[in-house]
Amino acid sequence: MKTGFARTLMAVAALLMAVATGLGAYASHGLDAILEPAAVSSFKTAVDYQFVHALGLIGVSIYGERHPEIKGLNTAALLLVVGIVLFCGGVYTSSLDGPDWLASLAPAGGISLIIGWLVVAVGIGLSWRRTGPDER
Repeated sequence: MKTGFARTLMAVAALLMAVATGLGAYASHGLDAILEPAAVSSFKTAVDYQFVHALGLIGVSIYGERHPEIKGLNTAALLLVVGIVLFCGGVYTSSLDGPDWLASLAPAGGISLIIGWLVVAVGIGLSWRRTGPDER
């Protein structure tokens, strides 16, 4: 992964973390008054997923910059960004009674997250096979 792409990913991850922080604060201090407990719980779950996957994106960008020989990390990172936006955005939309078509994007986002992490695992696993025992 080239340095410029890794830095862009870090900036995107930081933005996602900032948004998650704001939405988490909103969920803790404002949503209880306007939403049912189940909807608030779903919203908070989306905040948690956004935090965890944005942190993971930071890890992928750091690892990818340090190991540019690993194939697929750029693709994995893009899948993770798309997954965060679609999954979390879909859950946020569903919790807030937004349009059904937006809420229906959550499963596609979840699949994107799963595939993204599998691509990371395969890329790193294949790189281990190409290196000798002294380089592991």
